Amino acid sequence: MNRINRLATALLVCAGLATGAQKSLLGRFLQAAQNDSQIVDRRNHASLLRKAPFSMPLFEDAEVRVRNRAFDFGGQRYTFRLEPRGVGETKALNALKRAQLSYEETMNGYALNDLLLDRYVYFIDMLERKSLAMGYTDLIPVYEDRIRVMEQLQNSTDFDLTDLIKAEKELAKLISEKIEEEQEVATADRYLWTVVGDSLSGGIDTTGLISVTAIKKEVLGINFVLDENNIYLKQLENQFAFSEKRYTLEKSQNRRVLSFLEFSYDAGSYNDELARRSDKKEYDLYNAYIMEIGIKLPFISAARENVARRQIDFLNDKEEYNTLRRELAKKMKKDEDDIKAYIERYELLTARETEVDAEASLKKYLQMSGVDPLALLAIKESVIKNRMEKEKIYFSILRNFIYVMDVTGRLIQTPLVNLLSAQREAVEQ
Repeated sequence: MNRINRLATALLVCAGLATGAQKSLLGRFLQAAQNDSQIVDRRNHASLLRKAPFSMPLFEDAEVRVRNRAFDFGGQRYTFRLEPRGVGETKALNALKRAQLSYEETMNGYALNDLLLDRYVYFIDMLERKSLAMGYTDLIPVYEDRIRVMEQLQNSTDFDLTDLIKAEKELAKLISEKIEEEQEVATADRYLWTVVGDSLSGGIDTTGLISVTAIKKEVLGINFVLDENNIYLKQLENQFAFSEKRYTLEKSQNRRVLSFLEFSYDAGSYNDELARRSDKKEYDLYNAYIMEIGIKLPFISAARENVARRQIDFLNDKEEYNTLRRELAKKMKKDEDDIKAYIERYELLTARETEVDAEASLKKYLQMSGVDPLALLAIKESVIKNRMEKEKIYFSILRNFIYVMDVTGRLIQTPLVNLLSAQREAVEQ
């Protein structure tokens, strides 16, 4: 029975490892974002704030003072001094601490959202660069063949030296751009392997990515209305709430009427009164007890300037929040229009590609005799460039899809998933 249990456990572990190994490079890249140093630091910061006590005492400071004159330890004065808070100050301070915690927790989500957005866009950019490099790889032989054909036609009346020079110049440019794109992709692969921890995931590729049809279906199902839980709004809303609580605290502090309370006992005076009593003289033991009160004069204090400054900060944050709402609403509309336009262009290109079928035409021309080789090369170039243009639009759709997910607050919806994965692979830690 024990052997069966051990075998079952081993199978489960192997299954888990296999599942982890099947996660795409992008999925692992996104998952690693949750352990990025800036995210961990913010998480630790919020954790420390949560552990801090929220209840605040009614007094800002309390101390005991001992005064000694001429080293007479029998006649010392003992003073207990309190600095009370203003009316409502303790409550305002507790509210400020809670607002600060909410702000820090929101900043956790804000930082993660920002990092995920950067990683999505970076990965798409590298996919596009790799696609360009592959397109240049296919185009270079076409230009090389064109140059060879032109060189063979040098003695022909149709020969144009300008066309040959232009073709050589374009070939050199293609080779240079191909090398540049390949270097960028190789650098990106090394960076991604460093982030995810190994190179077992392979290089950047489009395997398992969401299709344009699936994106269109999802976009059409989105209600493009600004969500109050949008992380950008939420972050600024919490910042605004923090400023408001800080302004309330400053007003409460400005309402401090008593700057301090002091209660003293003077042992020397007490002993003097005891001596007077022993000598049958008039005495009062209460002369040894002293109470002192400090009263603030707010009309000559700089505290009102602090209140005014906090009020300005609060109003500025409120205006910033309202401005962001307007900007996000505009951005949402633009992102919606952009992705729908890209999808429409992609579908038109796909329909045109099916209708014209340039590759079939090329194969047919190749089977014919007496066809101008330059015309064949022009058709081949057109086929490759049309494919490159279609791929470029596809990557623009992916990029704008992520922008739509970002502005509609779906980028960090839990559980976290790879939004570009056709299977919506999980990337939650």
